[in-house]
Amino acid sequence: MRLKLVFVEPEGKINMGFILRLAKNFDVRDICVVTPKFNILDEEVLNFAAKGAELAQHVKVVDVLDECLKDSRMSVCTTALYDAESDVIRQSVSLKHMVSIASAYDSVTLVFGRESVGLTRNELSKCDLIMTIDVGSEYNVFNLSHAVAIVLYELIAVGTQQRPVYGKLADKDRINYIVNFAKELASHLGLNTSDVEVTLRHVLNKALITKAEGRVLYRLFKGLHYALKQCDGVALDSVSSEVDANTE
Repeated sequence: MRLKLVFVEPEGKINMGFILRLAKNFDVRDICVVTPKFNILDEEVLNFAAKGAELAQHVKVVDVLDECLKDSRMSVCTTALYDAESDVIRQSVSLKHMVSIASAYDSVTLVFGRESVGLTRNELSKCDLIMTIDVGSEYNVFNLSHAVAIVLYELIAVGTQQRPVYGKLADKDRINYIVNFAKELASHLGLNTSDVEVTLRHVLNKALITKAEGRVLYRLFKGLHYALKQCDGVALDSVSSEVDANTE
């Protein structure tokens, strides 16, 4: 499994140094940082990175999170705050369950937030999955570098060898088409399109749908979209006009 580490506005030089050291420990070389509050090549960072200091010059520094996510097949945002009742964006899975899901993919992007306030709701909504390290205590807010160590250990050193799903998974384009059809249907029905988008994207990624299952769902949502246009005569924005023939 290829891993990519993403850090949004990290604030501590020492933490960054420890993270580079961890990346060296676990042989993770793809690191993307969004607007850090310090220079990645700062002497303090390099000192605490030890032999991981050699990775500092290869860190990609960008201005927006989208730049780090644009090539991601499966992106996982981390949060200590989760809501099992009403907050759609913070519907989180456990670390163990995330490892099970991630093991079905060849590449996974892990997104960590600021030491002070974590990731914003907007940032969380950009990920395919939300994960929480829950240790069963009243205080599960971890130091950033500690959280990175725990997640990397579970994914790499303890990661499951057996795939949770057999067969080729539906590709990201297929899932995006399904989600876009659902958003247009939701808009016509007066539902919150953002909630629908986040919910369906998370559900589909948790479910690990196969290529065959994705094809059925795609045809279903495309058919519903077409039927609604025919029945109501509503000029919905079309997501299907330029769908590649190979998606059929």
